Amino acid sequence: MPSRHPRGFACGRRIFMPPDLVTAVLGMANSVPPAWDGLVYSPDDVGTLLVCTLQGHRGPVHHGVVLNLRGPGTGTVWAAWRDGVEPCLALLLPDCPVATEDGGEACSEFAGHPGAHSWELADPVLPPALVALFGPLLAEQDRPPDGRVLDAATRFHRPTTNRNPAR
Repeated sequence: MPSRHPRGFACGRRIFMPPDLVTAVLGMANSVPPAWDGLVYSPDDVGTLLVCTLQGHRGPVHHGVVLNLRGPGTGTVWAAWRDGVEPCLALLLPDCPVATEDGGEACSEFAGHPGAHSWELADPVLPPALVALFGPLLAEQDRPPDGRVLDAATRFHRPTTNRNPAR
């Protein structure tokens, strides 16, 4: 059974999505055959704060979830960016198929991702300066469907998987 103890920390590098990439992502997502609910994606569905959720790494390239497509097996739109450069690439990638042996938690990364699976990583704690800068946006993006408000200082944005059709 995979360990539930952290094997490391998620990278946690953050950057804002440029508006032109949001437009491109919506065009990509809405051109995919309709999901199980038949709804069209809107700008409200797109994450505007990207967070690299891969295991901490030395490389300058980061990946963050932009949009979880609705329905099983539909994949997720990810953005890639380099340190110091605005994101300009969006990719529709299949979800990582690995889950814990008991099926209790699926990996929230893309198939073939480097490093540990998402449940094996600890969430980094944000420094106070970043909490002040990103706190309101983090709190809004991390708000669970039931409406609870999470503490932006300790809650790291981890995307949900497509294995939960309730999203």
